[in-house]
Amino acid sequence: MTLTELHFHTSESSPCGKVPAKKGLTMYHEAGYGAVAITDHFSRSVYGERDDRDWPAVVEQFLKGYEEARQVGRKLGVSVYLGMELRFPYDENDFLIYGLDKEYLLARPWIYELELKQVYEDLKEHGMVIFQAHPFRKKCSRANPSYLDGIEIINGNPRHDSRNDLASLWAREQNLMGICGSDFHQIEDLNGNGIYLESLPKSDKELATRLKLGDFTMHVKRKGEGT
Repeated sequence: MTLTELHFHTSESSPCGKVPAKKGLTMYHEAGYGAVAITDHFSRSVYGERDDRDWPAVVEQFLKGYEEARQVGRKLGVSVYLGMELRFPYDENDFLIYGLDKEYLLARPWIYELELKQVYEDLKEHGMVIFQAHPFRKKCSRANPSYLDGIEIINGNPRHDSRNDLASLWAREQNLMGICGSDFHQIEDLNGNGIYLESLPKSDKELATRLKLGDFTMHVKRKGEGT
């Protein structure tokens, strides 16, 4: 069984991330994790509008933390997967995406300026999955469950009240898969949360499939009912 983190931000690619990928991966390795999904923020507020920047440059900056983490992971024996925490410009909801690759992102300029329905249908066609992150946190609202593969029902961030009990209830009501993550931004956020995988996925797409099917066991150490 491999303890796996599904919600991890790096200082290289997320403005709110306070820990470099190398230090973060080392911390997780020492804490007994065997795999980490890098889910840096991807939004207009982070990377700008389409007239402001060159899209390949945006993608390179977004992948910077992931690429650093992957190099460190190879040395430590920690598997690193590419994820994303996506936000559209019309509200403050966040969505965790798994199964990504660089080619997919390069081929979809300004994906964060689209609608959830468009992105969900495209992800589904390419074997990827999307989970709404902390849907009951302040300023967030429940997205249309028809365009979700699941919900983050346990978010361990200590600085937010994510009201995980309500997220768990909503997931059951909508018959959607629930996942668990630490929402790592700072050193103190490493809390033991994650999932156990019987065997490590051999690719990002395999991780996405396993999450969609529920082929994992939740591991909850802290529920993140902070303020």
